[in-house]
Amino acid sequence: MLLIPYEIETLQQVRPWANWLIVGACALVSLVAMFGGMPEEVLDALVLDGWRLPGLVGHVLLHGGLLHLIGNMIFLWVFGNAVCTNTNNFIYLILFLACTLLAAAVHLLADGSLAIGASGAINGIVGLVLVMYPLNRVSVLWWVVLTGGTTEVRAWVLILFWFVFDLWGAFMGGGGIAYWAHLGGLAGGIAIGMVALKTGWIELTEYDNRSLLQLLAGEKEELG
Repeated sequence: MLLIPYEIETLQQVRPWANWLIVGACALVSLVAMFGGMPEEVLDALVLDGWRLPGLVGHVLLHGGLLHLIGNMIFLWVFGNAVCTNTNNFIYLILFLACTLLAAAVHLLADGSLAIGASGAINGIVGLVLVMYPLNRVSVLWWVVLTGGTTEVRAWVLILFWFVFDLWGAFMGGGGIAYWAHLGGLAGGIAIGMVALKTGWIELTEYDNRSLLQLLAGEKEELG
């Protein structure tokens, strides 16, 4: 079953230029690399290959093909904009960098293979969405074999589905997908989000649904 998000209900407070900048940088660098416009030494430096700083950060800018790039940028656009518009553009850049490094670290510790792509960092942003907006509805395009359509689903349900998929992939292996980076990013994003909300570094508005922190503290609300 294929699920592609295209919108999440959130209150927009600022223009998410920081997320637009990241999306644009990923697209530009990936396309230049795909069409042979990048020097080999620069390309090699950006690959996640051990604990080299350029690779730890730069791997998010590279993608293995157009489908890989487009798929990741759709997720980053939907979830990144939601987080960025309701935090702060500068804070968002710090959050994205932290998720990038945590996802890379978990991948290196659990897998260690070469890796490229922004999916680990994006899963960190998805983890932040789970903490900030677990009850908000996400509009998705779904596709099963020859049948498809659109529907809305609570964020926590969708993220749980992806988590189970990544967990299965991490332990079954195969597919050339950095599942451990996905899991590390998600866990990192959840941890960062919980701490940021608890300390007041990130604050939700009175119009937002209950955060995960509030739900765990006993402020109950219907999850269905």
